[in-house]
Parts: sequence; C-alpha cells; structure tokens
Amino acid sequence: MHTVCLGALLLLLAGCAPRSDVWHVRRLATTPADSLDVSGPASESDAALLLRQARWHLLRATEARQLNLPAVAQAELDQALRTLAALQSVGEADSATAVLGDQVEAEYRRLVPHLERFSADSPLALLLEGLSEEELLQLGPNAASLLRLHQVARHCDVPVDANEKVAASVRFFQTRGRNTLNAWMQRAGCFRPMILQTLREEGVPEDLLYVAMIESGFNPNAYSRAHAVGMWQFIEQTGSLQGLRCTHWVDERRDPVKSTRAAARHLRDLYASLGDWRLALAAYNCGQARVEKAIERAGSRDFWQLDLPAETVNYVPLFMAVTAICHDPELFGFEPPTPDPPFAYDEVRVPPGVPYIDLRVAADVLGVSYAELRQLNPELRQRITPPDAGPEGYCLRVPPGRGRNLLERYASLPAASRPEVYEYVVQPRDNLSSIARAFRVDSRLIAAANDIENPNRLQPGQRLVIPTVAADQSPSTQEKITYVVRRGESLAAIAQQHGVRVQDLRQWNGLASTLIHPGDRLTIWRSKRTAPGTATAAVAAKPASAPSTPVGAEGSRGAARTHTVAAGETLWELSQRYSVSVAQIQRWNRLSGTALRPGQVLVVSEGSASPARTAERVYTVVKGDTLYGIARRHGLQVSDLARYNNLDPSAKLLAGMKLHLVPPAAD
Repeated sequence: MHTVCLGALLLLLAGCAPRSDVWHVRRLATTPADSLDVSGPASESDAALLLRQARWHLLRATEARQLNLPAVAQAELDQALRTLAALQSVGEADSATAVLGDQVEAEYRRLVPHLERFSADSPLALLLEGLSEEELLQLGPNAASLLRLHQVARHCDVPVDANEKVAASVRFFQTRGRNTLNAWMQRAGCFRPMILQTLREEGVPEDLLYVAMIESGFNPNAYSRAHAVGMWQFIEQTGSLQGLRCTHWVDERRDPVKSTRAAARHLRDLYASLGDWRLALAAYNCGQARVEKAIERAGSRDFWQLDLPAETVNYVPLFMAVTAICHDPELFGFEPPTPDPPFAYDEVRVPPGVPYIDLRVAADVLGVSYAELRQLNPELRQRITPPDAGPEGYCLRVPPGRGRNLLERYASLPAASRPEVYEYVVQPRDNLSSIARAFRVDSRLIAAANDIENPNRLQPGQRLVIPTVAADQSPSTQEKITYVVRRGESLAAIAQQHGVRVQDLRQWNGLASTLIHPGDRLTIWRSKRTAPGTATAAVAAKPASAPSTPVGAEGSRGAARTHTVAAGETLWELSQRYSVSVAQIQRWNRLSGTALRPGQVLVVSEGSASPARTAERVYTVVKGDTLYGIARRHGLQVSDLARYNNLDPSAKLLAGMKLHLVPPAAD
C-alpha cells in the first residue's frame, strides 16, 4: 500500500470520506472511544502532542510484536492510526505525519501474518480492503493466504480464523483438492436454496450450509466408514435423537429436507450448550461429551488449544477454508461455478388405502427415469414406498408437474406389472420360520420389515408385511464382502465378475460415477448361499417347493426348465429366482463367464415337474382352509398359489371354492 492509500484511510477515520465510502464511516462510528482523548478542537501544541502519542503507540506495537503479543500490537497500531486521523481532521497533518503513517503501515504489514482474528471496526480491515493482488503476493504465499482470510472473514456469519491451519486447508483446496471443491460448489446449487431457508427458519447462521459440503459434498447417499449416512452424515443413534427414522423401508438420514432440519436443530443445540461455533462444529464431528472433556482437561474454551481427535482438529479448519473460498471464489483463484439446478419436486400423498407404490412402475407411468425418481426419494431403502406408512400415508416426491393422477393411473395397471408384496395374517401354530419358508424369503427380512424384535412372540391375527419384492439395497439374505480394486479393472468388469449390476455397485458405495482407482475398497452384497461367478461355489439346497414360474419367461426343454433372458438380468438374479447356484446355471449351459445377452435361453433347472403338476391340478376348499395351509400341503409358495387364482394371500377362503394348483394356462 502507498501513502495515498493511507491518506484515504485517514480521511475515512477522520469522517471526511467521499459519499461512496459512507458505509465504512458508519461502521467506524461504532468504534469505542480511544483511551487517548482526541475529541474537540486542537491547538498547534495539541498537534505536537498527538504526533508524539502516535509515535509512542507505534513503539509499543513494535515491542508487543517482538514479544509475540500480536493482539496487543494490533490494538496499539489501531490507536496510532486513529491519532493520526485526529491530526488530519484538524488540518495539522504535515510531512512528519505522512512519514509516521508509512511507518505504522509497515508495522501493520509485519504484524498481519501473526493475527488470528480482528474486529470489523479495526482500521486494519480497511487497510486490507485496499491491498491489491500484486501487493498481497509480495508478502509471500503464507501471508497472502492469511490476508485473504482476513478480508473475507468479516463477511461471514460464523468464525473464520486466519491462522496457518486454516490457510493450509485453503492451499489444499487450491491444489490437490481443487477439482473436488469445484464439484462441491457446482452441486451446492441443487440444495442451497432449501438449506438456507431451513437454516433461517431454525435461527442459525446461513454459513452452516458448508457443514453439508465438507461432510458429504451434498451427496444424500453418502456413507462413511463410521456408518454415518446422508448429506449431513448422521450416525443412527444421533439421527434417532433428532427424529430421523431408520427402518427396513426408509432411512430418513438420506432425506435432504428432513436431515437438513435435523442438522440445523442439532447444531443449534450444540451452540446453546457450548457457546462458540468452533466448539459446536467440533462437537458435531466428534461428539459433545468429548469436546467438554477436552475443555476440562485444557482449562480453556479456545478450540485451538484443545486436545481433540486428529479428524476433528482438521475438520474445523477445513470448514473455515471452504466457507471463506465459497464467499469469494475469485479471490482465492476459483472460477465461479455453474450451479446445478435446484432440488425441485411435487409431492404425491400415498394414502393408507394404497398398499405401496413401486418406483419402477411409477417411473414408467410418469414418463421419467427410475434413477430420477430415486434421486428425489433417497430415503427409500427399497424400491417401493413403505407398506406400513401409518394413518397419514406416505409422501412420494415426483418431478414438478408430473404427479397429477399418478395414483389413478397406477391403480389401473394390471397386477402382473407390479411386484409381489403381501400382507399376511398370522395363524395359530405359525412361527416366523414357517412363514418365511412358505413365502421363500429370509425370516430376518420379515422381522426387519415388521420391526419384530422377538421372533417367538407372534400372535394369531397379527398382520405381517411380507416383502418378497426385490430390494434396491442389500437384503438380509445377502452377505457383505469388501473387494479391493486391482489395476486395469473397471466397475463393469467387477459387476460382471460378481453377478451384480453396475448401478447397485454405485449405490452400495456412494459412487457419483463409474470411475474407480486401484486400491479402492468396494462393498459388494452377494448371496450367503453361493459365491457368484466362481466355479467352485457350493450348491444351494433347494427348498421343498418348486421354484416360482415367471409368466412368459420360461418354457420346457425335455424335463428341464428354461428361462429367456431379459435385458439387464444377471446370473445372480436368476440364481435367486430359481433357488439354484450360479455355478449350476453355468454348468448346465456350459457358460465360462457371467455375461448374458437378452433373448438367450438358459436351462435353470434339470429336475422334473413340480409335485403339484404331477398330482392335483385343482383343489376344493374345505371349512377352515387358508391359502397358506393349502400352499404348504402342496409344496407351493403362497405367492404362486395366490397368483394362479388372482387372490390376495390373506384373502378369506370359502368352502367349496376351486383353486388352481398350477397356472391356469397349464390346466
């Protein structure tokens, strides 16, 4: 900065600034009175006294800086500048005043890199506003970063401290983390309006928006190694305390709207308890109890003096760095991002009378992609809305303007186009295992879907939801493995190797794209009964009942059952459908790998026809019969028997009714 800049500053301090600088003058008007009284008219002897006082403040500032007391030095320099401004206000400034002003400015420059914070009313704030980019760079990279932080900090509504830790975080985002931050700033456009509105409604600083940025990069499907989930990275216990449900059907930690409300309230509570946003942010990361213990051990409430986990020590500076950069990207060398379109949707309330809505079917009805519908409803853990949504039903999000008449159009579809999800009424002598065998699902899946803690306490008449629909996320009939990516492998190749879909791999691992790197660790869910893609896999034991018969998908090749491959189907899916292993299908069809093509005809069973086909074809209902009991006696699935006869699995049967025990087309 040159003398002309200092002169302008002195004019501002003296109250003689041009009208364009009125805002600065009004800010300075709130400055507390100096300890040295410079008000009122000054005589010539008074001017000499003021000049000596300014020199004295400068000397004390230099001494304080040398003693590593930057806050004291800053206060003395502030007093020196205000004293020089008083000289100028009475027209007594001369060459000696200008020389002293240059000396004060030079001392300010030496001091600035050592300051962590300063008052917005300090003359230093105005000095920093006047520094050019060239002058900043002349101070060196470290000092330049600190000065930029000082410039931005007073425009933030949360603390942004200008120290080496925060500056190092800024440099990280300017170098190795540049692409990541650019992607985050672009993605922020999607959720920014909703988050800011919620933060305002909850009465917390709007800059807390950037907590979601460093937690997940605004990814509602983010999942951490600590089992934290969603855009705001709640663990299940903390989410539950904030009212976020986590069931077999929904995980509200993934819901952007509900989790944002919960995060705002949680942060507000932390601030109310700890009294400082630095401490509140630290507690958000590692827990309030740990922060309070650190405060007690240190005997200080200064975040920078606390002994906290390394992740938390880095977390707060990263938040401050991101906040500063996003307030003025160009100042820190970033191009202003093109924001993603905002998170917009209409809501369709699924009333209690509608059992559920299948998202794949709904997407077809709405004329949108299934992926788009999933993105609007990330809280759904399965591909259907919760069958147990309660008396208020469930609100499904759909693209704007697309929800009209969805329920009517959905209800008019044939039942065969929707997945099988049943409500079953528990009968005497039923238990969870026998019901699971009848529906051919894992008993733990039924327990999870119905929040059953004690499987031995089923009551006759109790209604259970039987989720036989294929889940988009890992069902309890699968086991989780961790796969380490090798050089040259692609996501598609890994998916094919394990008999799963690429989109499932991406969802299980929170991948925004198919890009992977050697050494990445991928979570893969696979059948507990087989190891897909391996020739030595153990053969799964077949249940007593015959596999279900997909209409129009299979035929007969001698005594064997065949299946015509549809687009997108995998060997693993077929092995689950027909209760055989991937290795068996490979052996029967002489397949060397797992790749399938649409229209390919595969042998999926080499056994004979089911017992029902070789014995009875029609059964006459007698008093006391249930669909479940008839299916069990004839080695059938309840779902198959209900489908053969166009019945609901829990339908009441009347004596004398005729039931098909095979598909009607086979009679």
